[in-house]
Amino acid sequence: MVELKLDVKKQNIQVFKDVYDEEKSKALVQENKKKAFGMLSMFDKAENIKLTHSEKRYEPFWHIIGESYIEYLRKNNYSFNVDPQVREVNIAGNIFKIEGDKPVCNFEAEDRCVEHFTRELITDAMEGKQGEKELKRYIEFETKQIKETEELMGENKVVVPAKIKASFLVRDFVRNLIKPVHADKILNEKVEITKTALYFRPIYAFEFTNVKSSKTGVLEVDALTGVVEKGKVYKTSLKELIPEGALFDVGAEMASWVIPGAGIGAAVGKAIKQRSDEKKAIKRMKESREMDEKLKEKKGKKK
Repeated sequence: MVELKLDVKKQNIQVFKDVYDEEKSKALVQENKKKAFGMLSMFDKAENIKLTHSEKRYEPFWHIIGESYIEYLRKNNYSFNVDPQVREVNIAGNIFKIEGDKPVCNFEAEDRCVEHFTRELITDAMEGKQGEKELKRYIEFETKQIKETEELMGENKVVVPAKIKASFLVRDFVRNLIKPVHADKILNEKVEITKTALYFRPIYAFEFTNVKSSKTGVLEVDALTGVVEKGKVYKTSLKELIPEGALFDVGAEMASWVIPGAGIGAAVGKAIKQRSDEKKAIKRMKESREMDEKLKEKKGKKK
């Protein structure tokens, strides 16, 4: 069985600090407000497009890091070339006879092996659609830790609730950390989740209204990168779907998981074989063996 370990100290909620605050974000969209209405708005006068609503939104994503360690024993066959006249090889007091038609010493040994794997998962906590490449760029930005999402709430602030629990992600995450090995005996096998963090990244959303057509459009500013693009506004707070305690339920669920050991999987390693002038070596080896047998017979007769 695999030993599962969860670092509870690394299980927390983090919120990114603004690089582009509300004022900087507003300045960015004011310069580009016509983009909220598409190509047709290029002919509208800027003074006809008014800012009618703004809000700050926090979107969640998971960052999980884990590692696995396995120590095991396996039997292995090794071989190396010897000179054709060699009949026996003494290795640390063990005698290995050269048998067969080729000048090769074969012996069986036991390997003690240690392998270590690490894995990282970054995915949005809403639908699981945003991939790692898109979200990984945010990890290096400055954050602060919070105890609960209520700390982010307030007037014109929207906290998008997490729909995906950590345990849903970690179960498959753990299985992918366990790599198949060729082993005769597992000495130690451990999987550790070293980080389970729920991040909230800030986005400013601005709704503009064309006073002539009454049409509305929304531009969003990524408060970390400053990227401006079309978006949406909620104009209302969103209800928490899963309490923070239930989101971080990995420890409780891990106790019920049955994770098989790596066991015997793909065979590892190949015997080292080097051959040079094989036909001549085989001929000389036969001659050597015949001479060895004659010497043994002579010694027997003397006795």
